[in-house]
Amino acid sequence: MNKMKVQLQVSWLRMKLAIWILVAAIAVSVIANFTINMALGNDPQQDAQDVAAAVGELRELTGNNDLSIEVPSEMENVNVSSANMLLVLLPLLAIILPLKTFRPMMNFGDSRRRYFAGLLGVYAVSAVLLALVNSLWWPFEQNVIRTHSQTYNLIEVFGWEQFGFIGAFVYQTVFYFFVLALFNLLFSGLKSPISWVIWTVLIAAIPIGTSIASLRVHVADFFLALLFNDSLVSAIGLNLGLSLVFVAGAWLFTRRRTF
Repeated sequence: MNKMKVQLQVSWLRMKLAIWILVAAIAVSVIANFTINMALGNDPQQDAQDVAAAVGELRELTGNNDLSIEVPSEMENVNVSSANMLLVLLPLLAIILPLKTFRPMMNFGDSRRRYFAGLLGVYAVSAVLLALVNSLWWPFEQNVIRTHSQTYNLIEVFGWEQFGFIGAFVYQTVFYFFVLALFNLLFSGLKSPISWVIWTVLIAAIPIGTSIASLRVHVADFFLALLFNDSLVSAIGLNLGLSLVFVAGAWLFTRRRTF
């Protein structure tokens, strides 16, 4: 049997439970949000007035006229895009697959090089599929979903819609692969002291970088370039460049793995 096909089957078996749990959680979330929106009557201004009236009644009951709660003129139940919730699969894939597929593939007689290439293939396909799902969902969400409830989507949060459908799809793909490559690096060498150093550096980098004034601007610039880049070419180059660094590091761990 083709070893790549075996690796895909092993990957599916290891991920199947997590995927079904996530899909079920998304379904429950969508049903709950729909129920809440129906309960609110899709009238944000009326909801705010109701809260203000409740505060008035509470003042009368307590005799405390100084009691006040700042109530916006309109209240809205804002939800995470259903397509965005699927992105939880990114860290799950890059955690479960390195930990759960290495030994079965080695027992099957696969080489580390071929196993690693197959793993990257699974990541690449996953990044493309998730980017495609969100890109196709985005117009439907704008034109249909938002007539019933307010949502936010990473495409608009990070300003990727400025690049059009193809540009937003490409930006998502390279960023999703970047996330997969990063988590793959972190979980490919858990027993290596070098991996512990990488974990420590990454965990400490953001709090230290944001607490030191001279470094804060550079941390902000990095995330702006990574996620909010106005140049699609620059964003692709940065995400892919960092991904290649993480892939190289993960390979150094993988070629020495024995577990």
